[in-house]
Amino acid sequence: MRTAFIVRLYENVDASVSEFVNAFEIAAAIGMDETEARRVIEYFEEKGYLKVDDHRSGVVRITAAGVDHVEEGFA
Repeated sequence: MRTAFIVRLYENVDASVSEFVNAFEIAAAIGMDETEARRVIEYFEEKGYLKVDDHRSGVVRITAAGVDHVEEGFA
């Protein structure tokens, strides 16, 4: 599910590192519940692949490292 989430985030923002989106909406679109979404968000924040603007509402943006991760095929 983590892979599906980061790819969907990447696609939703068209690889833009400046666009903030609701991560819970992205997670719901791939069948992930809020608890699992929070775990995935924390994981990718720790990896440096996304930045969280608001933990409560789930507002995030993908980072350059996150874009590279997706474009490099999860290397």
